[in-house]
Order: sequence, then C-alpha cells, then structure tokens
Amino acid sequence: MKKVVLAASVLALTACSTMQPPRYAVSVDNIQTLKTLTEIKGEFASLNQRAKFSANCRLMGPIEPADGLSIPQFITKAFNDELKMADKYSKDSVKITGDITKIEFSSVSGLTNGYWDIGVSLHSSNGTNLIVDNKYSFKSGFDAITACNATADALSPAVQDLIKATVSHPEFPKLMKES
Repeated sequence: MKKVVLAASVLALTACSTMQPPRYAVSVDNIQTLKTLTEIKGEFASLNQRAKFSANCRLMGPIEPADGLSIPQFITKAFNDELKMADKYSKDSVKITGDITKIEFSSVSGLTNGYWDIGVSLHSSNGTNLIVDNKYSFKSGFDAITACNATADALSPAVQDLIKATVSHPEFPKLMKES
C-alpha cells in the first residue's frame, strides 16, 4: 500500500510541472532573407488561435511560452522581432493579422523524435493573403522528462522555421507591400 501511495504522490508531483521554452531568439537566416526584400515594411498586428491546441506533454504538464505569453502572442512577437532586426518593421505601414490554423506537437514520434506542426493563415491590410504550414522535427528522448523538456526547447526553433517558410514564400513580398 505504501508503494502505491508513493507512486501516486510522485505522479501527482511530476504532473504539476510546466515546461517553459526559452525566449525567442531571432534567426540570422531569416533576417538575411528579409533584408533582400527591399520594398516591404509592416508589422504583425495579431494572430488568433483558431486551431485547438493541447499544451500538455505526456503526464509532465503543459508547455507554455516564456514571459506569460500565449502561443499566438509568442508567434506574433517572433515575426515582429525578425522584422525589427531586418529593419523592416513599421507600425505605419502594412498590418498583418491572421489565424493559427494548426498547432500541435509530439514528443514521441518514432520513439525518440518529436515535432512541432504549425500552420498560419495571414491577412494583409493591403488585401492579400498567405497560407503557410510547417513541420519542424527534432530529437526528443525516451523518458518523459527529457522528451518534454526537448519539446519545450524546440518551440523557438520551430517558430524560426515557420518564419523561414513564410518569408521565403514567393507570395510573401506581396503580403508586406503597401497597396
């Protein structure tokens, strides 16, 4: 009986953890790509989370972005950070809004791998739209602690990869040009 109570206590304590990814770090590659797009300026005003999302990772607890941000706020801030570093950010130009159409992760894909799968539908104040889906794969781990921490740590590079897919898309310059 003592073993059952001990096991239940350990399970309850581990289920209360929140894995927090590091703050977003801009990508040099994304900045370089943005700098080549000479006629763009704007800001990502807001993203809404239309897709259902379970932040829970196994029995470890939820994965939540740093600084108390929601996933849509985290992704919006990441886009704007990239624009700022590339000197393409402007509150007085094009405004991008949109929806997160897909967001899911797995900490156990192929046993010791994981992925973040993120899709966005972007709408420009100039009337153009762009849909981007991106799946980012990474090494996770076998046990829950290692795998869930690796999954949390992979959120920032997954968003970097989403931004790369977005700014590299042939239609992206149209999204960010003044009409």
